[in-house]
Amino acid sequence: MSTKRKIAFAYHLSGWNFDGGNRDTLKASQRVAPDEYEEEMMGNLFCPGCYTNVERTPKKKDIFTNQRDPFYRHLNRWQHVACVLRAKRPVGKRYDTWEEARRAIEHEHLAIVKEFLQEKPEVRLAPSNEYDETPVEDIEGPLSEVPIGRHEGESFELPSSITTIAGICRNFEKNKDKYFFLPQATHAVKLAELLTAIADVDYDIMDSPQTPRLYYGKIIGSHNAGSHDTSTRMTKLVCNSAVKDFYVKLPNGFCRDKGITDNSRGRIVMFFGKITESGIGLAATNLAWGEIALVPAKYNELLIPE
Repeated sequence: MSTKRKIAFAYHLSGWNFDGGNRDTLKASQRVAPDEYEEEMMGNLFCPGCYTNVERTPKKKDIFTNQRDPFYRHLNRWQHVACVLRAKRPVGKRYDTWEEARRAIEHEHLAIVKEFLQEKPEVRLAPSNEYDETPVEDIEGPLSEVPIGRHEGESFELPSSITTIAGICRNFEKNKDKYFFLPQATHAVKLAELLTAIADVDYDIMDSPQTPRLYYGKIIGSHNAGSHDTSTRMTKLVCNSAVKDFYVKLPNGFCRDKGITDNSRGRIVMFFGKITESGIGLAATNLAWGEIALVPAKYNELLIPE
């Protein structure tokens, strides 16, 4: 999990409150970068990713004595609200009893993902023009032993699902606060804390063995490198300045069915997998049907505020 995430700007709107405040009104308000901050704005600054209060560090307008750039940080009282812009290591959720964990699943606070769907289902419904809504493909999985008990080594046998990234993205604003136990995980973590931005990934990731992670990135271009559905579609994502380039490389027909086309510039893609070296850059390849999806455009600002 990257700790490089920074809040590039905060919304400034006097009198606005997270509880009950109109978010469209907030998003139309003044955007203030950390170096544009004025002290009278204190108490009326809000995160563009989760809309909770933030404060600038240092609070005074002067810069740090060690010449570090000022930055925004979330307030501890909003710690229960998940945000992909929160720079912290993921905190695993533990449960005291099987009953508590089962209740969390029933109340949709916890999801046990046995695996992501590997093959494209036989029956598909036509997606909308913008590919913002996808058919429900999730199915119930077997009971799974998951190590989420409060005591070391304690596992609970709980209902699981076989799901898709599209299913996770479908209700992202709600799901970002939900705990997920993903394949090969060691504990359940809030979705927002599981996500790693491709813009935060550099070549150092290749220095040690990887486990699959949830990644997301903004598409800046996509084209079919050949002329057939079996040809590789090269989908370029915004990446770290230290990395030459980053591509998602998957068959053209597969991508088309996922809504990834020549017209996908500006959309955010989310996937679960490992990063590989590719030429002089990095890439994601060999993803299964359920391991990649476009994020509905209405959630773009929650992931990459602009």
